[in-house]
Amino acid sequence: MHDDRGEGLRIGEWRVTRQSGELERNGEIGRLEPKVMDLLVLLAEHEGAVVSHQRIRERLWPRVIVSEDTLARTVSKLRKALGDTSRPARYVGTVPKRGYRLLAPVLTGEPRDDGARSALPRLSLWRRCISGMTLAALVAVGVGILATLRASAPEASTPRALAEHAEDFYFRYSFADNQAAIALYERIIALRPDYAPAYAGLANALAQTAIRWPAAPDPRAATYTQLGDALRAGHLHSDRARRLLARAEELARLAIELAPDDATSHKALGLVRSAQSDFDGALVAYRRALALDADAWGVLINIGDVLEIAGDDAQALQYFESALVTMTRLDGAHAARARPWLASLGVAIGDRHLARADLQAAEHAYRQVLERSPLDETATRKLAQTLARRGELEAARSVCAEFGRRMGSGTDSCGAGI
Repeated sequence: MHDDRGEGLRIGEWRVTRQSGELERNGEIGRLEPKVMDLLVLLAEHEGAVVSHQRIRERLWPRVIVSEDTLARTVSKLRKALGDTSRPARYVGTVPKRGYRLLAPVLTGEPRDDGARSALPRLSLWRRCISGMTLAALVAVGVGILATLRASAPEASTPRALAEHAEDFYFRYSFADNQAAIALYERIIALRPDYAPAYAGLANALAQTAIRWPAAPDPRAATYTQLGDALRAGHLHSDRARRLLARAEELARLAIELAPDDATSHKALGLVRSAQSDFDGALVAYRRALALDADAWGVLINIGDVLEIAGDDAQALQYFESALVTMTRLDGAHAARARPWLASLGVAIGDRHLARADLQAAEHAYRQVLERSPLDETATRKLAQTLARRGELEAARSVCAEFGRRMGSGTDSCGAGI
């Protein structure tokens, strides 16, 4: 982006006027030296990506040899001008032995009044995320997302409230809901550039875009609900997926830099690593997340997924079962989020026991599901089939008959075929 963005450029809380070298925030006005302004603009051009020491020197001091101290002093002046003197840094991050990157979101457009300072980040990331869309599809999706956000956004626009709302969208796992989550996470980052959960959430949403919707939002394109299926299909090696995952990795690493003891940040990096087929790296990140939060049932499931993809079915099953135990003892909001997953995870556990010909363990798993969800059709059908395989035909027919009576259908309504 080597251009004059000048009058409308905003970086975090600051309005930047490149031509005059001015910074303005809430009436506070400062002035940057030309080289310091050039550095700020260069970092803004790369939107959170690392800019190497060499690249900075070539841009700021072309055809001139400068020392590392000169560069370090320029960075220090920029940080001081931005008020970026605390730790962790909010504006300029150091990447040891590599370079620097801008941590705050870059916005464009004229600043609004103080009652409307929550402007969304500029849309270059959005455009990268959906580069495969047709214009008509983009318009349709955008209208739907805006309508949804207007109808259901919480009254309190605090970062935490917005993050919880974004997670609700994220966990619905539809393309439109995932894009709504992206929009909310970007809004949070505009409000609070140092809020680690927003970076982690945005990383998750971008990774899910790459995994689930290879040509989103084309309804004719294949969609994937399992990471293993997406990896086998090969679309995660496409240029689009690589770009999405590279951006997601940057965001996850930034989340960890901002909050190294936050389990969700490490979980986000684990998801990205697994989508990149770096299973060892994914397990390191996931286990770090688990060490920070022993109740992170989603991490347990993700570890099981990675181990299963890597061929360690026995250990994967242990993690799935641990996740189910953890989910059943949660309460409050955590339990509400886990509840929709209980039946499907229980059935998946039963299926894996069935594949290992452990009929007793499979029966136990299916019955556990039915204790919580007595009319779950999949668990009922598979329980009946398992009983039939064990030679307990009358018990199998009884299971189907009871299901049929409750549902008002025939005795074979559970589809056992017995």
